[in-house]
This record gives sequence, C-alpha cells and structure tokens, in this order.
Amino acid sequence: MSSTILDVLADCIAQSKPKRILVGFSGGADSSVLLHALVQLKLSQPIIALHIHHGLSANANDWQALCQAQCKALGVTFIAERATVDTDSGSLEQAARLARYDVFQKYVLAGDALLLGHHQDDQIETFMMRLMRGSGMTGLTAMESERAMGHGKLLRPLLAVNREQIDAYAAHYQLPFVQDESNDDLVFDRNWWRHEMLPVLSERYPQASQSIVKTISILQTEHRLLNDLIDPIYQEVVDKQGRLDSNKLARQSWSIQCQLIRKWLEQHNRYPLLADKQIKVLLNDVMNARIDAEPVFRWQDNEVRRHNGKLYVMPSLPEVDTSVFVQNFDGASVPQLPAGQLKWQPGLGLKPSEYQLALYQGGLKARPINRPNKALKKWFQEFDIPPWQRPFWPVLLKNGEVVAVPGLFVCQGYACEQGWQFSFHI
Repeated sequence: MSSTILDVLADCIAQSKPKRILVGFSGGADSSVLLHALVQLKLSQPIIALHIHHGLSANANDWQALCQAQCKALGVTFIAERATVDTDSGSLEQAARLARYDVFQKYVLAGDALLLGHHQDDQIETFMMRLMRGSGMTGLTAMESERAMGHGKLLRPLLAVNREQIDAYAAHYQLPFVQDESNDDLVFDRNWWRHEMLPVLSERYPQASQSIVKTISILQTEHRLLNDLIDPIYQEVVDKQGRLDSNKLARQSWSIQCQLIRKWLEQHNRYPLLADKQIKVLLNDVMNARIDAEPVFRWQDNEVRRHNGKLYVMPSLPEVDTSVFVQNFDGASVPQLPAGQLKWQPGLGLKPSEYQLALYQGGLKARPINRPNKALKKWFQEFDIPPWQRPFWPVLLKNGEVVAVPGLFVCQGYACEQGWQFSFHI
C-alpha cells in the first residue's frame, strides 16, 4: 500500500527533476498523504507546502493551524495565503478553484513542480461530470497528469492511486487531516457523484471504475495523437510570439479550427478549455469582427483579443487608474505592476540612476536615440503595440521627462553601455 504510493512519487520526481517541490496542501487526507510520502522519500529538493485559506468555512482558521502543525512536525516549509473567492459567480466550486490556482501561479518559479493530491477516484468523478456536460474528446481526457503552471509544471502523481489506498496510507501512519464539511454537501455535483451515483454504478457494474479509467487512458492517447497530427498546421498559423494568424486560421475547416484553438489555449495555459459552442462565439465575435474593431472574448479570468490580424490570449486585464500610478525606481527591486512583467539585465540600455516609474500616457513626448521627438501614442502605434496593452505599459521618467520605455527604446542622452537593458511582456 504505502510502497505503491512511494514508488509512484519516486518515479514522478525522477522523471520531472524539479528544482523545488511545491505541494498544494489543503490538509485533507489526499494532500496529507502526498506531503507525508514525499518527506519519506528524503529527496534532495526542498519541499514547500502551500495552504490556501479560502475564507468559506468557519473552520478555515483551525484547518490552517492544523496544516502548519503538520508541516512543523515533518520539517517542511509552510506558506499560507488568503485567496479572494468571487462568491457571486455561478459556481462556488469553480470560483474557489480559480482563486486557488491564481495563488499557486505566484509561487511556481522556473524549474519548480507543483504537486496536487488528485487521485483515481477524483479522475473518475471529473470524467462523469464532463460527460454529463456533453464534453468532447479534450474534455473527456479529464485531468492531465502533467501540464504547464506559471513558469514551472503542475503534476498529479496520484492519478493511478485510488481513494482506498489513500485512506489506508493515512490510517497506517495515523495522519491527522482536515474533515471539510462541504465534502458531504450533495448540492455540489462532485459530492453527489461521489456519495450517490458512483456507488450505485459500482454495485451494478463492479468493474465500472476500471472500465472508466481504461476509457480515459484511451482518450488521452487519441488526444495526443490528434495533437501530433495537427501540429504541422498549428506551426503554420502561430507566430514566434504565440499569436494566431486569423487569416490563416480562417482558411482551415471548422473542425480543424476548433482543434487549433484548443491546442493554442493549452500552449498558453489558459483553462478551462472551450467547448465547440464557445469557440464558435469566439471566432464569430473576434476573428470575424470588423477590420477596424478591437474585439474581445472573455471566459472566467481569460480573454482573447485581435489586433492587426493576430489573435492574442491572456489573463483578463485588471481595471486601474493609470494616471495616478507612480513609483520611485532605482533598479534595486522589481516593481509591482498592475499587469505584465518588467525585467532588466546589465547591458546597453538606460543609465543607472533614480527615476520615476509611471504607466503609459499617450500625450507624453519621447525622443528615442537618433529619432524625432513624438508623442508616446505615435511611438506605440509605430511599434504596433495593441491598444489594450498600452495603459499597462511602464514608462520611466526623470523630472517629468520620458527617459525610456522598457522593451521599446531608451531616449537621447540617457543610454550607456553598462546600463539597464529592459524587457516587458504582458
């Protein structure tokens, strides 16, 4: 029992070779077993437990305290963060999941692996719920054992382990764990499948779980094959910046368009993937919009936009008053921006000094090296920066004068060979 779980985890770590191991640690039986087993492996990588306080239960503070105590006993670094859950959204389950994953993404750095405790029974429940929603092949592949997450990977190493094995491990090691009262609430679809429908199905068909797992495996294999077959077409319609060429996409058949969109969203880590009906709306509202329009398609915390014949996919952009955003900048620390990432390295660029960091204002004027003095609005048009990105673009000032626009140019009189070489991406 315990050897099976330990072997599965050892294989997962050996294959993924993460620099750091982060564990999504709710304190429930699944994540408690996952964390405990990882510690038993005596790995060389640091293990960090991430606990998300959703603020949805009166017991949430007690759960966090229990998790912290477990980590102390195991000698594991413990990080807890409060998530903001949109309780006005249609599905509380989905809203909590989105809030949780937003927090996870903040901590997953390049080379990291985030491990989650989803197991075989969770996989079966996911499959049945998606089947009832009318999902196609992509949806019915259920949860992936590995996918991109932030700058690292998300891994689900226990998908081949069932709930009975999880419970047996927890009992064997007498692990304390959280009992979330919401897991018994049949208002939530997953709980209904777990407590009501799947037991009845297994009573009638004792091999039901094995059959469903086999079907998921077959669908995952066929999905990978489909992605491999469509990859040459995908490479033709996507550019080096990860944008889709709407004109080339329009020349494909409807079925291929759907698969290309799904592959594109997967590549950009934009979940949940869209159903055919949603893709039809996206293509009609965005790709086929007027040439002079700046259309947008939104779902959950994602959006797709079009600019100059290219489709962009990104997290939903926040609302911010850019006119009051001003920070001091001296290169000593990374500034917190409303959207996007500002990076710099030594090289030909802006002279190191103390500056003010503001956001784009079209009326400000700038004179790049050996170029005329023009309004930022004109320069951003020349550099083909999409209109929706401009309000979030950082601008460096000295006494009210533009000295550099990260990722675009340094102004006359402010460059040096041993300077700050900036990049900025949204």
